[in-house]
Amino acid sequence: MGVHSPGMPSTVTTFVARPGAFFERRADRLSGFRGVGLAAALALLLTTVLGVALRLFSQQFTGTTTVDNPAYPGDVFCEDGVGGMTPSGCDEPATITVEISSLLWQEIADRLPWLFVGLLFVWFGLAVALHVGAWLGSGTGRFGESMEVAAWGLVPTVVVTGVAGAALVYFAAQADLAGSTPETLLSEVRTLQSGVSGLTFLLIQIAGAAWQAYVWAAGLRVAHELSRRAAVVVAVVVATVPVVLS
Repeated sequence: MGVHSPGMPSTVTTFVARPGAFFERRADRLSGFRGVGLAAALALLLTTVLGVALRLFSQQFTGTTTVDNPAYPGDVFCEDGVGGMTPSGCDEPATITVEISSLLWQEIADRLPWLFVGLLFVWFGLAVALHVGAWLGSGTGRFGESMEVAAWGLVPTVVVTGVAGAALVYFAAQADLAGSTPETLLSEVRTLQSGVSGLTFLLIQIAGAAWQAYVWAAGLRVAHELSRRAAVVVAVVVATVPVVLS
């Protein structure tokens, strides 16, 4: 009878239920190179998940607003002309009416590439924090190993972002998001951060941080040969900081 190699479901189950065993299987392969690749892939996935959630969220806004028409050159050029000539587009209206949902999504879409870059910086900062914490706890691992351990901690972030995104769309669908000015829009968004919806987002965030700390503690024990207590302390401290700062 041949040996049955563990498949993807087994790997996922091990990661969720027994992260210590998950990292033990990879103890000899933990490296900075793998950490960079994993972090980039998860940052891209996280950006995509968040983009989809925010796209659905933006579609919940039903109001319209007036903005400057990009096709209109401006009064200075159209009234005085340029070199005795009237630029094209002066017959266009100076302002146009657009849907809030489209305007909001455009703003979000413009920032998604920067979000991806920012996530990579956050991951590197987390790797440094975990490595310094492990070093203070007399850890023996290399920084490259800390980089991959930190990257695996982004898996809970991806899952939690999906859950939080679904909750955001749900609560937005129940609210009356029909503002026509930036001030009204901001006020309506803030209402989603209080009450039942705000508490839900906080609980989701705490659950994600706890899962992340669970993964990191297991990874630090394997990569740095830390005691259980030291690994848990370092992991919990690092996972708590983003929650406190958010």
